[in-house]
Amino acid sequence: MIPNKKSIRRPIQSTLLLLICIFTLLSGCSKAQPESQGSTPLVETPPPTVSNTNNTTEQPNSQSGSTVSDDTEGIPAGVTIKKIIKDEVIKNGYRKKVELLSDGGKRMTITDSNHGIVMRHLEYDGVILAVKGNEVTVQVERGGQQTLTIPNDIVIDDEDKLGLNKGVEIEWEVDTDGQILSVELDD
Repeated sequence: MIPNKKSIRRPIQSTLLLLICIFTLLSGCSKAQPESQGSTPLVETPPPTVSNTNNTTEQPNSQSGSTVSDDTEGIPAGVTIKKIIKDEVIKNGYRKKVELLSDGGKRMTITDSNHGIVMRHLEYDGVILAVKGNEVTVQVERGGQQTLTIPNDIVIDDEDKLGLNKGVEIEWEVDTDGQILSVELDD
C-alpha cells in the first residue's frame, strides 16, 4: 500500500511549524522580558567618559546605567579598568558587562537578576612574537607584551593547523585566578 501525499506532508509540515514557533519564541525572549515584568523598559546609557573612570558609587537606578567600579577581582596587579565597552541585559534579568583593561584585555562579567556574579573571565587577543616550548610571548592588541605559559592540559583550538608560531594571531581566556581556560589560534 502506497501512503498518500497528504499523510506524508502533515508530519513534515507540523515539524516545520513547531520549529518556527520555537525559534520565534527564543529569538524574542530577551526583548520581551523587561516589558512583561510590569516595570518600565530599561534604558541603556553610554559608557562614562575617561574623567569618570574612578567613580565607585552606584547610580540610583541600579538596573540602568553603567559605572566603572573599583572592583578588581581577577584583574592582574597594576591593571586598571579603562572603560566599559558593553553593559546590557541579555535575558531574564541577566546582564553582560564587558570592560576594557589597561593591559589590552577585556573583562567579561555576567550577573544574575540579583546582581550575583554568574561568570567572570578575562579575554585577550594578540600576535605571537616568540615561542619557546609552551612559553609564548605575545604582543597584546591595545596593550603591551605578555608571556604566557600554556598548560599541557589545555587543548589549543587550531582549525587552520597554524601551530604556535611567530606572527600567528592568538586569543586566550583567563579565569579570575589567572589560570588559562582556553587558547585559540587564527590567521
